[in-house]
Amino acid sequence: MNTNELNEYEDYIANRFKPQHESMNYDDSFLSQWQEFISMKAQYTEAELLNEYIISKRPVTFREPDNITLEIYEAAAGDVPLITIGNAFYFEDFIVNLIHKGSRPDNISQMGASFVYGKSQRFLVLSKKFYSNTQPEYVDLSPEEWREKSMIIRREHECTHYYTKRFYGSASNNLHDELIADFMGIYEALGYYEAKLFQHFMGIDEAQGGRLSLYTVNLSDEVKRAVSDTARICSEYLEEFSKSERFKDMNKASRINYLCETSIKSMSQSRLNLQ
Repeated sequence: MNTNELNEYEDYIANRFKPQHESMNYDDSFLSQWQEFISMKAQYTEAELLNEYIISKRPVTFREPDNITLEIYEAAAGDVPLITIGNAFYFEDFIVNLIHKGSRPDNISQMGASFVYGKSQRFLVLSKKFYSNTQPEYVDLSPEEWREKSMIIRREHECTHYYTKRFYGSASNNLHDELIADFMGIYEALGYYEAKLFQHFMGIDEAQGGRLSLYTVNLSDEVKRAVSDTARICSEYLEEFSKSERFKDMNKASRINYLCETSIKSMSQSRLNLQ
């Protein structure tokens, strides 16, 4: 890489996680509203509650109202409202109306989850799509098993973003965030972490135009290649880390903290030192 490309690369992999003290003045009053929503499920369907209270300006005609769940999930960052929409089409409609004001973005079919993080409202939205467009044959599971595992990966992935946003002030579409979020999701769903699986999700192990391209879209070609190599090395580091006694002694929050405070450069250098 030339000097400009090296600077571009260094800027991209710079650690942007800065410990916050949000927990000192954390306002969880939004939870009482969600608890009220959930208590109303005896009188209304989840679809009706979403249309009435969440997307009242642009309601969705849900034709599978029984395939929607509302709950409060106990995450590492604290209780968080969780919406699951089983039908992929209606999930996309909900996201379009909620976030994009009715305008359908080109990449909406690639989305499997989203989270809203505002001052007065915070919640996660999940679909039941196969994770990262990976087919069940690749992971040697039945479609039903892989859909369930995909849900867990996606839930823990988004909960990790929620955690880093709350305690580190950042949740971005870049390599460091995705390394951490996928690591937490894969381990929670499968009971182990496999670097090759992460690489497949990212599109690193084969020319499939995977998710990594979404997180490096503004980088030059040479820097994109360098980031791809770095992602592979870091995922191998995380696989070794997941087998360590140190990892096993940590809870979810401690694992996320450690990975936020360990830079991409440190991960890759630690892995190279082991080779």
